[in-house]
Amino acid sequence: MGQKKLQLGYKISRSKNFMKTLYAIPHRLNVQLDDLYRLAMEGEKSSIRKFTKIIEEYPKVPAVKNFLSVLYSKMGKIKKSQEINHWIVSEHPDYLFGKLNLASEYFARSEYDNIPKVLGEFMDLKKLYPDRDTFHISEVSGFLKMAVLYFSATEKLEQAETQHDILWEIAPDSVDFEIANEYFYAAKMEADFTKTDNTKEHTIDVEVKKTVLTDIETPPEFVHKEINLLYENNFFLDKKIIAEILELPRHSLIEDLNKVLNDSIVRFNYFKKNADNGWGDEKYNTFVIHTLIILAEIEATESLENVLEVLRQDIDYLDFYIGVFINEFMWLIIYKIAASNLDTCKQFMFEPGIYTYSKCAVSEMASQIAQHHEERKEEIVEWFRDVVRFFAKSNLNENVIDSNLLGLLVADVLDMKDTELMPEIEELYEKEFVSLDVCGDIDEVKKIFSDNNDEAIIRNIISIYDIYEGIKGGILKVKNNYYDGQENLFDVRSNYHRPAQVINTEKKTGRNDPCPCGSGKKYKKCCLNK
Repeated sequence: MGQKKLQLGYKISRSKNFMKTLYAIPHRLNVQLDDLYRLAMEGEKSSIRKFTKIIEEYPKVPAVKNFLSVLYSKMGKIKKSQEINHWIVSEHPDYLFGKLNLASEYFARSEYDNIPKVLGEFMDLKKLYPDRDTFHISEVSGFLKMAVLYFSATEKLEQAETQHDILWEIAPDSVDFEIANEYFYAAKMEADFTKTDNTKEHTIDVEVKKTVLTDIETPPEFVHKEINLLYENNFFLDKKIIAEILELPRHSLIEDLNKVLNDSIVRFNYFKKNADNGWGDEKYNTFVIHTLIILAEIEATESLENVLEVLRQDIDYLDFYIGVFINEFMWLIIYKIAASNLDTCKQFMFEPGIYTYSKCAVSEMASQIAQHHEERKEEIVEWFRDVVRFFAKSNLNENVIDSNLLGLLVADVLDMKDTELMPEIEELYEKEFVSLDVCGDIDEVKKIFSDNNDEAIIRNIISIYDIYEGIKGGILKVKNNYYDGQENLFDVRSNYHRPAQVINTEKKTGRNDPCPCGSGKKYKKCCLNK
């Protein structure tokens, strides 16, 4: 840490009172600041008058004006929030948080050229404030986050990585780092894929049907007021809230949860715009995941069509609401809801214009049924045979053939360690429909089938509380370039009782291990053979 401070050219303070020393704040106001901050974060309309009155009384204190901007943002009044921030920048040109908010506004509108005009052409905090020797950790992390976003968006990845690594060093658990990390690795992966695009084999991609955008902003009315809690909490849903919702009458609960899923679709435009302008407030998008997890816990077979309708949406929708978790637990949601209705799931596999990983979740669900229920193995093999034959007989103009999907479909068959489907798989390869980036060519697939050391993959069927504990413990949360090092609740090897053996410290990444690139996807669904 000391070395990083020398490199930065300034000291970092983590004192709660440091920010209060930058501006002359009367003691009478100083003792109220913490309460005012909490009031702003609650986003209640009734607080506007209180903030307005305090600003009139203390016009030279920018923090209170910033709280008012936050308050409007929490209320969903983004334009008003931005107006307040423009006022702050005008009245207090040296106030860093005003500059950062303005830079964020430019970033949200993709006006990247304007960001250095606000934060300095060198994107260097010391050069922006040459007379200051100390900055608060919140100032530094906010500035570094903005630098990472700017350099990532403008394809200056070396500069982005430098700022990213410093932010990781000083504030690895901050929201600023999470946002910066997500954008940096997305930009890095896009650049890597673009760089190798000319050398890759020809792939066939499904054209995903776009989610219909509406201007609807009115929320639905629920039978149970407790459902509104799903919209008011971030990803870490409290156990008391979970228990409270699970105790609601099943029929009306399912009706309400189905309304939530439909709401996520019809108001997607509304939620996405607010999230883009509100800078990473998880409350705008985590309610869908909460709803899916609860439906799975109560085994709401009645909601299968509603869940599939979510999976029919486009990439923007799925990335916004579900993200990398579509690879980690969507199969489990479908397993608990649809394991007894495989015909409907099979028809879903046949639909055109569906996102690759939506269908992959269904395919993996079927594979896991075979792993957990030996008595259903024959049924699952026939299910896969029908699916594979469908794709083998399809034409490219039908918009169902997707090379990566078929590669991942083959991977799910490999996970079962069942060779009965080899003739159908060979037919897919003969038509050159299957991506070689997932399992390799047909010879490699045959080799994997014949390899007795290759493990069948069994994923744990866990409860709602285990899912949230896993998320809370960071098991599913990607940081920098690796997982947090805890055992993944979702994967268990079928032959884990084998005798202890010498560990190879340069162990090759397994097909079902987290991808080393940091994307959050499994290796076989990301960079295998790339």
